[in-house]
Formats: sequence, C-alpha cells, structure tokens
Amino acid sequence: MGDLILNFIKLCWKKWCDHRDSKKIYKFLLASKLNTDFTFRTTHAIASKCNLTEDRVEALCASHKKIRRNEKEKQSWTLVD
Repeated sequence: MGDLILNFIKLCWKKWCDHRDSKKIYKFLLASKLNTDFTFRTTHAIASKCNLTEDRVEALCASHKKIRRNEKEKQSWTLVD
C-alpha cells in the first residue's frame, strides 16, 4: 500500500513539473513570436532561456499540443496557430 501511495505522489510531482516547464516554454515562444521576427526557436535557445536541458525541452515540446517542430530543421519549434 505504501508503494502505491509513493508512486502516486511521484506521478503527481512529475505531472506538475511537466506542466510548469511546458508553461515556461510556451510563454517564451509566445514572447519571442510577439517581440522578434523569429518564426522558429531552436531547442538550444529555448533551453538556455528557460533554464532546462535540451532533452527536456525536446520532450516537452514534442508532447505539447500548441507547439510543433519545424519540418525542415528538426531542432527548432514554433507555436501552432
């Protein structure tokens, strides 16, 4: 029973962290779209600005419903209109 509760807490923590970090990325892409001429932002630029690893940025962007990958340059992302 204790393991079940611990696993539930871990899952909740992971979901909360994913939501928090996805929100950071979304806000960065939105601000970038409004304040610059860049259509796409690189994984590296997002990771640097949001203080996340590139692997984490890639995973969160790939699973976010309002963010899509550039078809021509795989390491860049933009918001879905």
